[in-house]
Amino acid sequence: MADKKLIVAVEGTAAMGPFWNTVVTDYLKKIVRCFCSNELAGQKTSTSNVELSLVTFNTHGSYCACLVQRSGWTKDVDIFLQWLSTIPFAGGGFNDAAIAEGLSEALMMFSNATNGSQNQQNVDGQKHCILVTASNPHPLPTPVYRPQIQNLEQSENIEAQAESRLSDAETLAKSFVQCSVSLSIICPKQLPKVKAIYNAAKRNPRAADPPVDNGKNPQFLLLISENFMDARAALSRPGVTSLASNQNPVKMDIASVASVTGPAQTSIPSVNGSMMNRQPISVGNVPTATVKVVSLVCNFHILVLGLKVVALWFLLSWIM
Repeated sequence: MADKKLIVAVEGTAAMGPFWNTVVTDYLKKIVRCFCSNELAGQKTSTSNVELSLVTFNTHGSYCACLVQRSGWTKDVDIFLQWLSTIPFAGGGFNDAAIAEGLSEALMMFSNATNGSQNQQNVDGQKHCILVTASNPHPLPTPVYRPQIQNLEQSENIEAQAESRLSDAETLAKSFVQCSVSLSIICPKQLPKVKAIYNAAKRNPRAADPPVDNGKNPQFLLLISENFMDARAALSRPGVTSLASNQNPVKMDIASVASVTGPAQTSIPSVNGSMMNRQPISVGNVPTATVKVVSLVCNFHILVLGLKVVALWFLLSWIM
């Protein structure tokens, strides 16, 4: 059995598509590689003791054919990163997403993979879930499965029993504490309802979170669990920061190309707006300039005709 497990639960609707490249490059790749190498405190852990899995969820209604999908477990980092890079984002993306169903699937996967002889002290800090969403959770409670929690002091053998209840995402997030699973969130928007899910999954909802460096994408909602030490180290390591600063010229070229197809949509309306504001000015000036040119031409022809008449009069006077 693996010592540590990580599940990334991703919203698969079109709302996440424009931000996905940034999420993977700036956050997920760093977290996954640090999690698998375990470079904290100079330790080295074989990737054979780490397992990774992917859950994708969509939205309720007829916009998506499948509400929740999941992969198997893998110990290969490159394969997992390939899974992340090939997620098809389509459908939905209008109002909310099935976050409760995605979190429920992750909890059940952790529960089925947990060894019954492990107690809470051994499990803490080993099971982690990262929720990546760009939408608010579905507002109504829906029937979702979650592990049936038993008293650890009364029984050493824990059977993975599931129970179905009506729950919303925030209510379901409270089960993460009981299952000793840390929940972290990456959201490209500042959504209070998404932050409430993170607070519900904390052991102490009122405790302040240790700061995480998010200066590159200040508009993102980046919430990393205090128990997910590998993720905190990955996003605050000096080596990673200095490497990124040394590669700024290369990354700027990539960002400029990506902005043409994705984030540039926000700037296109403003550019077109300025063009439209200029059109009345240029169109209005054209007739005015044309009238002035026509009047000058007319005056010139009148002057020439007048000179001809005067010359003809002098000629007739000289002949007579």
